[in-house]
Amino acid sequence: MASQRRTVLVGLGFVIAAIAAFVLSGVIMTILVAVAASYMLLPAHKWTIRHGVPPYWSAILVTLAGVVVSLALIVPFVFVLYARRDALLDGIAALDTSIPVTVGSETLTLNLTPLQEALTPNVSRVAVAAAQQASVYSAKFIVYAFVVFALLYYHTKLRSLAFGPVPTGYHDIADRVHVRVREVLFGHYVLVLAGGVVTYVTGLGVFLLLDYQLPFILALIGAVLWALPFISAAPLVFGLAVFHFLEGELLALFAVATLGIIFLVALPNLIVDAVRFRLGDPERLSQTLYFVGFVGGGLTVGLVGVVIGPIVLAIVVALTNLLAEGSSIGPESARRQTE
Repeated sequence: MASQRRTVLVGLGFVIAAIAAFVLSGVIMTILVAVAASYMLLPAHKWTIRHGVPPYWSAILVTLAGVVVSLALIVPFVFVLYARRDALLDGIAALDTSIPVTVGSETLTLNLTPLQEALTPNVSRVAVAAAQQASVYSAKFIVYAFVVFALLYYHTKLRSLAFGPVPTGYHDIADRVHVRVREVLFGHYVLVLAGGVVTYVTGLGVFLLLDYQLPFILALIGAVLWALPFISAAPLVFGLAVFHFLEGELLALFAVATLGIIFLVALPNLIVDAVRFRLGDPERLSQTLYFVGFVGGGLTVGLVGVVIGPIVLAIVVALTNLLAEGSSIGPESARRQTE
């Protein structure tokens, strides 16, 4: 009777959850991002509680810190795209649309006019569209903050609720999935955040020092490149060096190559390695799986998918490992058979 009651309640819960997902479809991605953020903020919440801060105020302080960090990640994009759109458009208009490239005895001319004509109207269109949706984004950000606060403050009760429908014999599976998701979030996104912030700050300093026309935009490009799988800010440094080489500016080439390699490539990697060591070398997905989740999630559900995609793959990996451990041919046996 108890088992039948549990089955009915679980089925009813899934139906209500499906209805809620349909009703809240406009903010469902915001809620998913808030869940991921709460995973990453939970250790800070527990740390402040251990140091004497009441749970309620700890949840408020940690949520505010998370909101500030989130805004710090978003504001540079808004600043570059909207507040500095005139400078961005002027920079695009000032581009040399004819770049001669000499290969042996042949000289080719790269015509960048089509690219310039495509970028100019789209920059203005995206900036205006983002400004028109400011009220919607503000509402979603408020939802994000409230969800993060609730998940932090009620995390113990939420854990009991999440494990309630799961039979006792399967709690180890739920625990494994929970640990795997937490480790992947820290192993990728906290490290990506650290590397991206360092790349933006150091890149901005380098580009201001070298008197580039659009230092904020170049620094932002470097930070975005650093966050992509398999990529760092090296392509940006290489592209600028090639540009100066084609223009015959050898001193500028040497300066941007040297400073770029040190401050945009090497220094962020060193800081990320230090953060990884500090966090106890959190487990990560392989770069291939991370790339698949990053790109696949982004193409399927948009920008939020770059966060959700790798998490889904992390859950798949955790369940696959459990299946392998429970099979008659475990990982070690399978390895020996293939040798």
